[in-house]
Amino acid sequence: MKFSLSKKVFTLLIFFLILSYLIKAQPALDTIKWAFQQNPHLFAKLDTRNSFIENSRAKIFGVKIGLNFGKRVHIGIGYNQLYPPARDFDSYYYFKKSANKIDSVTSRLRLFYISTHIEYIFYQTKHWELSIPLQIGIGKSYYVYSILNKKGRTQENWNFIYEPAVSVEYKIVKWIGVGADVGFRFAITNDRKINQKFNSPTYAFKLLIYYNEIFKSIFPNNKLSKNM
Repeated sequence: MKFSLSKKVFTLLIFFLILSYLIKAQPALDTIKWAFQQNPHLFAKLDTRNSFIENSRAKIFGVKIGLNFGKRVHIGIGYNQLYPPARDFDSYYYFKKSANKIDSVTSRLRLFYISTHIEYIFYQTKHWELSIPLQIGIGKSYYVYSILNKKGRTQENWNFIYEPAVSVEYKIVKWIGVGADVGFRFAITNDRKINQKFNSPTYAFKLLIYYNEIFKSIFPNNKLSKNM
């Protein structure tokens, strides 16, 4: 109960934080228009976001790749999954054995989704960046089990995922920085129980390594460096 209450308080804090940023930082149309007039550059990143599923902490691993316009707007695609599969979310699959006896095996939760994302950096200095990332995805959740080395699935559902967030980064030096994200994951499926499980605040504390800056420093005359 205490953990559930803290989750609700955390959710409200995140909601008001995002709302306040959205109110104070309405996207500057002129800046966005200017950004899309610039030559795009490739970017890629890995991230791990913490969240809650049924009042237990869960990690979502993600990888993103896309285009950076004017260092102010990022657009791309990504892959996300629950990792590692946490045993806190284990369930049981019941089946009939011989003579109509009922037996059970452990089944483990899986979640993955493909996403598109856009991120607008509304404040930027030499060291600081404040941005509003938005991720929209579609994927599946299900439980997997094994009976006599044969795997099966149960409670399989398609999921529509919507994840708004606020992100802050501090660049310590040219190649390394730290950051934090707070947001919320909304899940829409035809299973109300799944919705209740996956609707959750998300947060992350990050050590940032700017691989593109490292590559450009090592290979300043490389053609690829000019596209980063």
